[in-house]
Amino acid sequence: MRDPHRSPAAALLDADGARTTSPGDAAETTLLWSSSEGQVSNATAFILAVLLCWLVLPVIYAAYRCLRTSFHRYELTDQRLIERSGILVKRIETLELYRVKDISVDSTLAQSLFGRGQVILQTTDSTSPQLLIQAVAGPDQVSQLIRNQVERCRIARGVRAFDF
Repeated sequence: MRDPHRSPAAALLDADGARTTSPGDAAETTLLWSSSEGQVSNATAFILAVLLCWLVLPVIYAAYRCLRTSFHRYELTDQRLIERSGILVKRIETLELYRVKDISVDSTLAQSLFGRGQVILQTTDSTSPQLLIQAVAGPDQVSQLIRNQVERCRIARGVRAFDF
């Protein structure tokens, strides 16, 4: 059973509280944190669906948004941040943690009321120079966890960040 007082950033996926690994290289794939995008990001769609429930289209759109958000997951391993999305067509975006230059936290009023926010990563990655981790619980703890892991990756690889 999950401890309700446990920080979302420190929560691990298995029931025993031990770190889990996937079948690949165990030294590289230790899962540190996993979460999905919060449904609070769909508040507008849900409100419109309730107000216009006599129309079918807003209800279908709200259901689609709910499914899309449910299938949008973030995973932090000891080497990478992995973003998985898509209902029928899956997309996986992988970011090497040593490429992260800056981390910031932002939240809307609705997200703040529900204890959620977004973590914004500025990176040197050419495919995704800015990565948004949307509507996650405990964004401050998540950003600190990412920051600590970025430093560990840089030290392990001997990488130093330079601004030009």
